[in-house]
Amino acid sequence: RVFTPKKMAALEPKIREFCARSLDPLVGSGGFDFIGDLGAQMPMRTIGMLLGIPEQDQEAIRDRIDRNLSLEDGKTVSVVAENFGAEMFSEYIDWRADHPSDDLMTELLQAEFEDETGTVRTLTRDEVLLYTMMLAGAGNETTTRLIGWTGKVLAEHPDQRRELVEDPTLVPNAIEELLRYEAPSPVQARYVARDTEHHGTPVPEGSILLLLNGSANRDERQFPDDDAFDIHRDVGHHLSFGYGIHFCLGAALARLEGRVALEEVLARFPTWEVDHDRARQARTSTVRGWESLPVVIGS
Repeated sequence: RVFTPKKMAALEPKIREFCARSLDPLVGSGGFDFIGDLGAQMPMRTIGMLLGIPEQDQEAIRDRIDRNLSLEDGKTVSVVAENFGAEMFSEYIDWRADHPSDDLMTELLQAEFEDETGTVRTLTRDEVLLYTMMLAGAGNETTTRLIGWTGKVLAEHPDQRRELVEDPTLVPNAIEELLRYEAPSPVQARYVARDTEHHGTPVPEGSILLLLNGSANRDERQFPDDDAFDIHRDVGHHLSFGYGIHFCLGAALARLEGRVALEEVLARFPTWEVDHDRARQARTSTVRGWESLPVVIGS
């Protein structure tokens, strides 16, 4: 309920403020980095504000999450809680338990629900910790990648970018097409808890499934001319936010952040070119996008 479209819409002025804080100092600079100057800043401020994380601590948490999602040759990724700042979040949760506030961490601590046994209860401390860490990670990483793809794809389609400058009402659908065209989270892994069958193929308990939702977004049966980027496309239902009970909790927030970021960029910088020599793609286990995407601003 915390992430309803209505509640998320109320955040728009604050998100615009975060964008302005990032972008205004760059006007007249000749260039900026879609990730370093915007994508790594605004989403971090937004999810940090929602959770109730002090602003002076937000960058450290973001950087720690980034480091532990990154892949290196010859190394596996450890997903133990300590690697994602469990001790830092534990301190916030303990403080909020004694000092409730108007933030998401407090709501998680106080929310009552009926669990699978029929018992009405609140979340355990470990459950609150898990949700807080998950929201902080997802709220930082995926929207950052969306903003990076916005800069990359629109640089490659200047005619469509010009249309967005001339008619900002096209921006929301452009964000949906960007999500379809370059899914920030293109794969989802699942552990199979019991024997089942999918499309006539037995899938035994203990299997690991890797769901290629990024590939599904290019399914020519669903999306004609699937490999073309088109801001006028009737996107319908893409799978970048998942499906069913696994539909992304923060979809409304991600859409809002993506739209506001693009509107604010276009209002200041109607043209840009990617500096490919300095651009770096991130290597992670769960999301796909840019670690750095510097651009040169057109005159």
